[in-house]
Amino acid sequence: MVSGEAGIGKSRLLAEAGTRMAARGWPVLDVHADRLERRVLYAALVAALRAVRVDSTYTEGLRREAVAALDLAVPAAFGQACGAVTRLFTALAATGPLAITVDDLHELDDDSLALLAVVLRRLSSAPIGLVVALRPHLAAPNAAAEEMLDRLADEVEVVRVELGTLSPEELAAVIAPVLGAEPDKDLVAEVHRRADGNPFFAAEIARSLAESGLLAVEAGHAHLTVAPQAVRLTRRNAVLRRVVPLADQARAFDDLVRAHVVTADAPDGYRFFHDIVADALYDEIGPAECRRLHRMIAERLLADRARGEAVDPLELAWHVSESAVPGDPVAVSVLTEAAHRALTGAPEAAANFCARALSLLHDDADERPGLLALRCRALARASRPADAVGPGRTALDLLPPGEDRFRTATAVISSLFLLGRVDEAIAVVDGQIAAGPAPATLHAQRAVMLVFAGRTAEARDEARVAAAAVPASPAEDVVVCGQLAMLTSMLGRHAETIEFADRALRASGTSTTLQLQALAVCASTEALAGLVSEATWRLRRAEQLAEETGTAHAFPGELGLTRVVLDYLGGRWDGALEGLRTVAAELETREQATLAAALTAVELEIRTWRGELVLAARLAARPAPTMRNMADLHAHAVAGYLAASGDVPAAVRVLRDALTDPSTAPYGCLLLARLIELAPDPALLSTLVEIASPRVSPWSKTTLHRTVGVARADRASLVAAVNSAEAGGLVFERARAQLALGELAGDAAPGLIEAYRTFARLGAHGLRRRAGRRLHELGEKVPRSRSRASGLLTESEERVARLVQQGMRNREIATALHYSPRSIEVYLSRIYAKLRVSSRLELARALDAMDAVS
Repeated sequence: MVSGEAGIGKSRLLAEAGTRMAARGWPVLDVHADRLERRVLYAALVAALRAVRVDSTYTEGLRREAVAALDLAVPAAFGQACGAVTRLFTALAATGPLAITVDDLHELDDDSLALLAVVLRRLSSAPIGLVVALRPHLAAPNAAAEEMLDRLADEVEVVRVELGTLSPEELAAVIAPVLGAEPDKDLVAEVHRRADGNPFFAAEIARSLAESGLLAVEAGHAHLTVAPQAVRLTRRNAVLRRVVPLADQARAFDDLVRAHVVTADAPDGYRFFHDIVADALYDEIGPAECRRLHRMIAERLLADRARGEAVDPLELAWHVSESAVPGDPVAVSVLTEAAHRALTGAPEAAANFCARALSLLHDDADERPGLLALRCRALARASRPADAVGPGRTALDLLPPGEDRFRTATAVISSLFLLGRVDEAIAVVDGQIAAGPAPATLHAQRAVMLVFAGRTAEARDEARVAAAAVPASPAEDVVVCGQLAMLTSMLGRHAETIEFADRALRASGTSTTLQLQALAVCASTEALAGLVSEATWRLRRAEQLAEETGTAHAFPGELGLTRVVLDYLGGRWDGALEGLRTVAAELETREQATLAAALTAVELEIRTWRGELVLAARLAARPAPTMRNMADLHAHAVAGYLAASGDVPAAVRVLRDALTDPSTAPYGCLLLARLIELAPDPALLSTLVEIASPRVSPWSKTTLHRTVGVARADRASLVAAVNSAEAGGLVFERARAQLALGELAGDAAPGLIEAYRTFARLGAHGLRRRAGRRLHELGEKVPRSRSRASGLLTESEERVARLVQQGMRNREIATALHYSPRSIEVYLSRIYAKLRVSSRLELARALDAMDAVS
């Protein structure tokens, strides 16, 4: 990290570093940030990606994929963009180190900074060198840049280089080429004093003195021809004095080129020679002149539109936004129109247009309630629930009864739900229903909120009201059915869950947005209920629809969560952990606490079954979620971790605390089954049979049959568990049932062998060893414990390799596996030799390829 004041030589240092790294054969991603491009999402990063050298058609394809993901410029596509850029960086660093240079990091847009932070942390073990330059002590510091550097400092080694000013002797070498002669000591001292030792300003001052005729060269040395106090030249004037308007604009531009103020950048373009020139020019113009220029452009565009000419409303809105004055009705109208147009494709921009329009209105303006409502809905669409609540609640206080008010209420309630603030959501919906006749949407939302609050009887009554109401539109029907699918899933009525999910899709008609909403919301609901077949179908249909219509950015949280849960239930644990990284970053950015809690529970289960208890401990220590279903999943996973750690009493306490009312607990079957495993109790088993028997979810049926089979030594129940799991696509649950059956019956060796292989593939080696011991007892041949890595690695070596694949560093792996860092180095040397790889990145790629084949 190179820091220093403007003109001190940061850019020159980065350019030289990039040149030298390129000479070594490194691909160099050269990012140049500036104040103007910061207004455009990913602009500087995309320009750098397009210019970086690639060495294969495969990498070129990844480059196009990354640029396309960034060109979406939609905040909801953040996770997709992170994944695409990660794949590109991985490919670029596959054959040798990758260098990334970022000049003026503080001028990079916030989305690019967030993306680089996520991607570079994922690739912290890859051979990537990052060199950034930034100015310290800014008047308006870039918090996102500082956060990025802080995050990286936690993962990688950061070397800080502070560039100071030059001495008079060093400065003499800088200005000598400008003057064409060696400066004498007095001239050097004067330039050094005026430039404060800054090389850029020193060169500009020297050039200005020479052009002003204030220097003479005698005997090969340059000196001042006037007294120093007669020179009226400051650092800023030295930069700007050559930007003098001339009568002939063409001659003026030629003068600027000759003076190196602007320089050719492309066959048809020019740029300022240095960012300092641009900054000085804009500072000299001042905000008032900027507003005047924006106003001139806005007025011309408005006149063009009045004559019937085509005008881009978003471009018009930008100029209006920069130049409007409070109370301007035309500006408010233009910004409102732009917000409506941007609502679907660019909700962040729509929210910003609304905010600007609101800043132009007085507190009692008639347009204010509608703009607040629109801003709330835009922020909700942009997955910014925390920001959506404030303007939405204010709008609800101001809006008259009607569709706009109900749509705003729906957005506020959904946002509060995602934030885990269920009681507040209930208060909002109660207030809206009390104010007069309410649409079916609000009744459906209220029903869901009530069941999350534990008021199950009221929730059932409210659900009947919602189901009996006639939706006013297809959009309302989709929302109502999605909410009722969620409600019935919470109540264990999974046949109705599937029915409402199908109805939501039928109601969506031909609308792509409604179809994606119906598919995404219901797929995540079904996945969390263990309805693997149904959720898989909806996920595939949503992905196909998104690809066909170019809306891959839609509903990233719901669809990402669905993929992770289905990979977990379907026995693709490595895929689940890989997906967790991207989806977790997306949900963290969007503050979607409810969905994020499900990811934590899934990862905690996988880490516990794999015996990675150090990693599991960090997950178990996270605060318990407030949402009832997520709290149940969290308790189930934490109890499993505590039991695996040897603290069975604590695990039992966690489960009992979560089972205050087993009949209404959303995951009561899972909680009871785990409690019975740890503390067998016939009464608890009877309760499990009572609440699980009516449920049709394969996950519930498998859990019931396996638990009953083990507790009662009932072969038929265990066979039913195996069959239910197989029919439901529950790979891990099927292996657990096969293990239980094999431990009970002497003739179930084929299923036991299959379970052994499943546990080995998943990395659940504790269960694999149990299956192996039972096969020994039965006199059966135990399958060789072949590593998934082509059968070459031992169990310990594979565990180390898999943690490397997940991006962990040696000391983290040592902590997780209770080894010394030196032991990890020895293991890695053996792994590299066996798999014929030479780096951590090559190892990860080799394991990825083997996983794909398996």
